[in-house]
Amino acid sequence: MKIIRDALIIAWINGWIAATRGWIWVVAISVSPVSFLIILAIYGGLDGLKWGLVGGFIWTIASNGISLIGDATYYRLGIKYQSMLTAAPVSPAGYALGLALSSFIFALPTLGVYLAILLWVGVKFLTPLTLYALSALWLASAGIGFTLSSFIKHMRYAWALPQILSAVFTVGAPVYYPATAFPTPYLGVLLPTGASAVLIQHSTGLHPYPQTLLISAAAALALQSVAGLYFLFKLARWRHP
Repeated sequence: MKIIRDALIIAWINGWIAATRGWIWVVAISVSPVSFLIILAIYGGLDGLKWGLVGGFIWTIASNGISLIGDATYYRLGIKYQSMLTAAPVSPAGYALGLALSSFIFALPTLGVYLAILLWVGVKFLTPLTLYALSALWLASAGIGFTLSSFIKHMRYAWALPQILSAVFTVGAPVYYPATAFPTPYLGVLLPTGASAVLIQHSTGLHPYPQTLLISAAAALALQSVAGLYFLFKLARWRHP
């Protein structure tokens, strides 16, 4: 319970308060997904709009988790925020979860708009399979982001690495296109974004997949989220500059 309480307090300070006072960052994180959305809607019509919305949902959650690389590194090296919490009765797990929730709060307005449009165009998005895929994706990407941040020694890498990883996780995985574009669709579930995309695309009717691929995607995503949570709690220890 203490870990959850610590996480909620940190999320309130670094997420809700920061988002309401620095709304420009809420807009900034939506720019890239919205750009893809507009292009797909223009050239693909209603089907392109649906692909853009579903892909944007996945991209927004994944990129916000990966962006913890920059945030956590800045708090550790830039303003010594982590050093202050080291002396306080705050666990690394509570701190890491709090930063992950903070990042998710910044994404909520964008996700709310996507969800409203998806429901408006008739996409059944809020299904158990979709909710599982998104929750597991958030855990996996947040675990990757926070763990990598603990190994960065200079701020110049903290802002560049999330941009590279976001591109790899969204363009190198079948987020805006079906997994059948690969030589074998099973390659599409190697990254958490691809595994979640396969489940969501099937659940929303964007692209049907065989049962074996869906089982593989669900299993891969479960392993990736458990690994992300493990690294978040166990390997992302307090590290001083």
